[in-house]
Amino acid sequence: MPHAHEPLDAAYAQHIADHYQRASEELLYAYQRNKEASRHHESGAFKAALHHAKLSRHHSFNAHEHLKEALQISEKMNTLLVGSEQHPGAAGARFQ
Repeated sequence: MPHAHEPLDAAYAQHIADHYQRASEELLYAYQRNKEASRHHESGAFKAALHHAKLSRHHSFNAHEHLKEALQISEKMNTLLVGSEQHPGAAGARFQ
């Protein structure tokens, strides 16, 4: 029964994909807020520019967190993969 853990692997892969998707959305929002900050700064509306710059920073931080989560899950999956290759008879040998 070598394919017993495929649903778990697919769930991990989907979870990683979700984090990448959220990160890309957050980066898009950060970019948009940064453009707004730039426009406001050029027109002399410094308070509005500061507000949009803070929003941009917030979205950038959120993107960073999603990427960290995706990386952690990927590293965990890789550890399981390496561990199963070293112990082919082990219960975690689902990646062969």
